[in-house]
Amino acid sequence: MERGAMFAREMLISTAQKLLCPRKKRLSPSTCLDVTVQIMAVDLGVKPALLYDSNAASPEQLHLFLSSLQESGVVTNSLRILSIDDNTFIFNPATVQSHLDELLKSKSLLLIDVCPSRKQPVLAGLEKRTEDMIKSLSGVFRNEMDKGSSVILLGEELYNDWNLCTLFGILLGYPASYWFDQTKGFGNCLCMTPLVVCTVWITWQIHDINHHCCLYSFSVPEELWSEVQSHMQQWTEHLRERFNKQTVLTDLCFSRDAVTLPSVTL
Repeated sequence: MERGAMFAREMLISTAQKLLCPRKKRLSPSTCLDVTVQIMAVDLGVKPALLYDSNAASPEQLHLFLSSLQESGVVTNSLRILSIDDNTFIFNPATVQSHLDELLKSKSLLLIDVCPSRKQPVLAGLEKRTEDMIKSLSGVFRNEMDKGSSVILLGEELYNDWNLCTLFGILLGYPASYWFDQTKGFGNCLCMTPLVVCTVWITWQIHDINHHCCLYSFSVPEELWSEVQSHMQQWTEHLRERFNKQTVLTDLCFSRDAVTLPSVTL
């Protein structure tokens, strides 16, 4: 291992551990690199946003870490932070806005209705509540970008009627999002339902060190796979196109696994 590679790697790890260190959980070296690669993917426009769930670091701590990545040249765009219901996203304003605009224009969002009253999941169209949610969020982004806000805090009065499960899938750029009528409860019909878990991997080479990282991981009910396969193929092709526009990350790989779980929390 080259000395320069070790130095650069250790510097990234120590910076992440220092700036993203709430009292309860210190990040492992591998997690520090995972977070960095995920942020780079957002910066490069490969994915619209990252849901930060590695530990309980605050939006302010994440902002400091982003600033350090920008100062070191690892991140080149002005990424922003969104905090909603104690969940924190790091997003690329241009990529997210383009993504939301395209969903509203094409109405091609794939929703999977998993209401507990159903015997099995079914595909659903872009219903009005979801469309209104996307429009509202898009408006918030435009207003906050005009203000130059680095950290956007969404108030409960805005997102109280939103299906956050669906919203998070949209923000993360998944090809399909789960939907249920949250006004009637937060359960689902995925208990013991065979699921196809799709995972996308990438590699970041830092000198002679290759760090492999999970870029996407989402599931689709197995019984719906034949109906969504063409949509999934289009999503995969678009992801490849975005990935091929950059040269920092390499080795885009796709895998699928089948799982059946006694309960699924969304």
